[in-house]
Amino acid sequence: MKKGKAAVSLHDGLATKVLVSAMLLMALAACSEKKASSGSSQVVANVDGQEITIHQVNNELAKTGGREVTKQLLDGLVARQLLVNAAKKDKLDIDPAVLADMERARDLVLAQSYVARKVKAPTRPSEQEIEDLYGKNPDWFAQRRQYEFSQLIIAGTNLTPELNSLMEQPGKRLEEVVAWLDAHRIQYGRQQVVKTSADLPPQMNASLKNMERGALFVVIEGPTAILTSVQDIKSVPVSLAVATPQIQQYLLAQRQSQASEQLVERLKKDAKIEYSEQAKSFKDMSAAPAEPLPVEGAAQEAPSVNKDAISRGVAGFK
Repeated sequence: MKKGKAAVSLHDGLATKVLVSAMLLMALAACSEKKASSGSSQVVANVDGQEITIHQVNNELAKTGGREVTKQLLDGLVARQLLVNAAKKDKLDIDPAVLADMERARDLVLAQSYVARKVKAPTRPSEQEIEDLYGKNPDWFAQRRQYEFSQLIIAGTNLTPELNSLMEQPGKRLEEVVAWLDAHRIQYGRQQVVKTSADLPPQMNASLKNMERGALFVVIEGPTAILTSVQDIKSVPVSLAVATPQIQQYLLAQRQSQASEQLVERLKKDAKIEYSEQAKSFKDMSAAPAEPLPVEGAAQEAPSVNKDAISRGVAGFK
């Protein structure tokens, strides 16, 4: 009898365990179904098993500044996910160079988010401030000029004293320089460039005011020498009314930049920053003095020190 009771007890225990397990499985299945049901209501697309949710769509809408969700917006996310899937298939997500870029992008987003939260929106410039900036910068607005340049681009090492002397000769034209380069088998590229006085640094504007059409000069940009001819000069003044929106944006951006710089300076005071000996040898570009632009007919220095560069533009005044 005792053996029989034990068998019954064992049987009951196993039955109980099986029942409990079954109930747990059912409960987990129910939870999973509930979760899947809840999640599926948020999913708006599925790309090879990768879900795109309505939250991603709304976030994309906010980032792009759109007013409503469109099919094109979702198509853009689908295309992005396709590319991401393909990139992972090619194992780009473990490529060291790609990982470095991803880390940089992440750091930029963090830094920009911090600035956005800590720096208040700049105050709008007053009418007087706008008029002051307009009046103090005639080359940007009231006396703006447009220059068309024809340029020959050569390696800086090819700017020999002989070529530099040719560029300096009064009355020389660019086609004569082309002939000289061809005769000496020096490779060059050609391009046409249009700049306004708002795009150029003050010292270059000052030099250009004394130049006539056809004048030659040299611009050094890093390892490249740009043999430049002034092809055309036009007066293109901009009125205060037209310039006002641009000036507002410029001053707002300037204030935002200044506030960001002040924030960094405050962070520096509380941080411990150490530089290696190699870092201390890096060139300080902010300390490099601007050198004069070579002008046709003027006394010239050796080619190696004829250095200047066309500024890539004053922000907001294109």
